[in-house]
Amino acid sequence: MVEMATGEGKTVTVAMAAVVAAWRGLPCHVITANEYLATRDAELGAKLFALCRLSVASVDGSLAPPARAAAYGHDVVYTTAQNLLADHLRDGLALGRSPSRARFSLARARAGTQAGAQASASEVVLRGVAQVIVDEADSVLIDEAVTPLIISAQHPDDLLDQAAGDAVALARQLVAGEHFSVHRALRHVELTARGQAHVAQVAGGMAPFWRHRERSRELVEMALYAQHLLVRDLHYIVEEGKVVLVDELTGRLARQRTLSLGMQQILEAGEGLEISPPAQVSARLSFQRFFRVFPQLGGMTGTAQEARGEFATVYGLPTLRVPTHRPLRRRHLPLQLCADEAAKFEAISRSALALQAAGRAVLIGMRSVRSSQALHQHLCALAPQVPVAVLHAVNHDQESAIVARAGQPGAITIATNMAGRGTDIALHEAVRAAGGLHVVIGESNDFRRIDRQLAGRSARQGDPGSVQRFAAFDDELPVRFAPAWLRRLWQWQHRHLPGGSRWMTCAVLWLAQRQAERLAFNQRRAILRQDMNLDKTGL
Repeated sequence: MVEMATGEGKTVTVAMAAVVAAWRGLPCHVITANEYLATRDAELGAKLFALCRLSVASVDGSLAPPARAAAYGHDVVYTTAQNLLADHLRDGLALGRSPSRARFSLARARAGTQAGAQASASEVVLRGVAQVIVDEADSVLIDEAVTPLIISAQHPDDLLDQAAGDAVALARQLVAGEHFSVHRALRHVELTARGQAHVAQVAGGMAPFWRHRERSRELVEMALYAQHLLVRDLHYIVEEGKVVLVDELTGRLARQRTLSLGMQQILEAGEGLEISPPAQVSARLSFQRFFRVFPQLGGMTGTAQEARGEFATVYGLPTLRVPTHRPLRRRHLPLQLCADEAAKFEAISRSALALQAAGRAVLIGMRSVRSSQALHQHLCALAPQVPVAVLHAVNHDQESAIVARAGQPGAITIATNMAGRGTDIALHEAVRAAGGLHVVIGESNDFRRIDRQLAGRSARQGDPGSVQRFAAFDDELPVRFAPAWLRRLWQWQHRHLPGGSRWMTCAVLWLAQRQAERLAFNQRRAILRQDMNLDKTGL
């Protein structure tokens, strides 16, 4: 696992590594953060691969099976983890419960006749899993590692549709603290004894489906989870009458992803939308277990150091840090603490407008669609004559155009976490002369490396640049992960000893991030144990 700072040429380096890997005669898959980058990187490396007598292709979700099989027949294939794992699972279903290289070769051999070729093309697309290079590896191998990819088929269930609506109606009657408790740090909702009794009493007069005590409790807790922990424009959006999930770590829409175990239907019922048919699972596999199958695995990212222990223990990968080839000229400005979100928006806006007037380019990183839109409205109200671009999950199709203008003099761009992944902000010479790109971390993320990824957008390739972080007492990170007593002490110190609040703020945010990282690691470790048990049993 190689750590290279953002802007140091990871895309070119990955292409050179892929050349050496493909020369071994085995297919080499290069995993990128999204389909746009897979297509772009394959096109960028096409001349290099042709010079090295290698063929290259990219695979996205729109390709039909015959075209997918043809693309996977190339020496180097750029795609996403989701596409590769989905094709691996579909091939496994086509080949049988325990696909082997021999059975796979036999299926390919049967393609000698035209009919056999058509059957093979419609069933098997991969040439096997031999070697893979993962770009933005911390996102794929760590953040998304425990998310299972599921192959399923829809099966309408009128009973579940009715139960989802009933669960939402019942959950809205319950009182927080009296009937249920919400554990935001653990992202868990639990009915109290009084709440369980109330649900059992109400369910007794409902349809027979509800009279099973554990089933009614589970459905109501799911409805409470959707009501209190899933936030619209943060965890999902509603687009054309459908719920579309948002990847919290990248800010991108996860169109192919749905919630399972009835949660999707409950969320749709809560939004008053048409309820989609539930899915019956045909195959599932976590990314963590999948990538451990590859005999040859490597990767690159701009932030590997924080996860180097996990890369070593889970994937057997040591981490190598490559220094920047030019001295780093990034200035870190003092952290600014505000009383609440409104005061923070005001401080960020005035700071951004001052830098914009000086000819700098400003990139403001926010955690969610909601907060980015709210900040955009505040900036527009404060200075309506200043154009402000917004890049988030809803308008991600405009990403390349927005990023192309983000390095111009006086440009202000508000973006969710997607701003740190795979895109390059080219600076105008006037911006470079004025001090370079200024990055604002408007909301600290759960993981320190995501903040570092955002900060790495400035001062690339020896350019000047600066970074400043803003915080407020009601930010999601401290509210979810810092103890209540510590937050009260933090607020007391800010009121009575404002001169010392900066170090206290840094300490609170650091502890909150450590707690978030610890909880996420424990979850991944539990899934790893399950994966290892499944590997032993062969399931």
